[in-house]
Amino acid sequence: MYWTAQPGPQAYAVICPADLTLFGGSRGPGKTEGSVGRHIIGAHQHALNWHGMMIRRKYKDFSKIRSVWDRVKNAGLPMERIGGENQVNYCRFNNLAVTKLQAMGRAEDADDEQGNEYTEITFDDAGTMGYIGRLVNKLKGTLRSSAGVPCRMFLTANPGGPGHGWIKQTFITDAEPFVPRIDPITGFSTVYIPAFLKDNIILNLNDPDYVRRMMSIDDPVLRRAWIDGDWNAFVGQALDLTLRHQIDPIPIPSWAQIYMTYDWGSSSPFSIGWWWMDSDGRLFRFAEWYGWNGVPDEGCRMADSDVAIGIIQREKDLGIYGRSIIRIATPDNFSKRADVRGGQSPSTATTFAQYGLFLKLGNPSRVSKIRQFRERLKLQVSTDGKLIKPPMMLIYKTCKNFIRTIPTLAMGENSEDVDQDGQEDHCYDEAGLICNEFPITTAAMRIDGKPPEPPPVSATLESVGTDRSVLDD
Repeated sequence: MYWTAQPGPQAYAVICPADLTLFGGSRGPGKTEGSVGRHIIGAHQHALNWHGMMIRRKYKDFSKIRSVWDRVKNAGLPMERIGGENQVNYCRFNNLAVTKLQAMGRAEDADDEQGNEYTEITFDDAGTMGYIGRLVNKLKGTLRSSAGVPCRMFLTANPGGPGHGWIKQTFITDAEPFVPRIDPITGFSTVYIPAFLKDNIILNLNDPDYVRRMMSIDDPVLRRAWIDGDWNAFVGQALDLTLRHQIDPIPIPSWAQIYMTYDWGSSSPFSIGWWWMDSDGRLFRFAEWYGWNGVPDEGCRMADSDVAIGIIQREKDLGIYGRSIIRIATPDNFSKRADVRGGQSPSTATTFAQYGLFLKLGNPSRVSKIRQFRERLKLQVSTDGKLIKPPMMLIYKTCKNFIRTIPTLAMGENSEDVDQDGQEDHCYDEAGLICNEFPITTAAMRIDGKPPEPPPVSATLESVGTDRSVLDD
């Protein structure tokens, strides 16, 4: 016997017939071995009709997968692995089955697979890929078999990382473990198979010190994620948005200045937030419009004119149309855009101005944005855990997409900023505009402790900057 699944979750995962399976949870339950096992079984059953692919973010990340393949080869599996450490590898079986080991560092890498056919696609450690949702969707078109081999996708992951949000939304939220969810229209099935360190009998017997090392972790977030497999714990979380930041809707004071923030999007979602500020400089996000098609990080491709009309209608519904509203937008709204004829169409700011919506150029600095965002979310609590005073940013519970996406953002691998590679950061970019507009200064930075002064309310077409060409983001 070259390889056999361990009883329990790994055995369930290896034979799971769902179209899209997540096998994961804590560290060390045998996720990678299970994913390799599916390819071994598929190759044995379908011979030359088996075309598998295993994906990691970088080639250097394949070391564990390569070692598993080499181990089963040394145990007598009739196959060979071809390729070096920094290139595509092929696991070729004597019966002509093949599994490819391919790195994909961005969703666009899937475009190179156009025309290829795969019977099984594995995304190993999928949480490290902020673009995992788009990558899965792009590769669904390659999942086919003219020989009638069942075609499936298989993911492994731990809680955390830039792909955490999409994985949690797709497999965990409102779902029961081991119970497939079947789309009533397409019949496409997804399922989550949780696995934990205790389920890996071989590891527990051969390396009991690993268990003790894991149990010695004193970071509570790491313990919840890596030992408990808790998807509500988030290693590498950029912004800690909690229930204490969320409030039931309250009336907007008649004296309060209203602000609108806008992050443009087309194939990716656009995000609009409406805010008011109290006398302490505290921001209240009371409404939003998220331009998506219902699929995470996919936009609805609305024309600028339709967005402008939609803004006006929503402000009428909110009862704020006609009030003074300062509208702050990201730099790309002031750039002319290419049209289908090869020329240039008016900028979003110019189009909005035709509807009486005048945009102000916001400060897009990512360095200050993450700092100011965190300052506003900071909770001041007493020694017994009670909130001393409300945070400087409060979110109405009706702002569902802000609440959905902000907690899922992860920090970049080598930067003090949110990872920009494929994460659903549109609410963050949009809300960051008002954080930069009204920076909070700490006591050490500002002695008088006064809140920032609001900017002038007036805005003219000239101040919009409609004559700008391309601006750097």
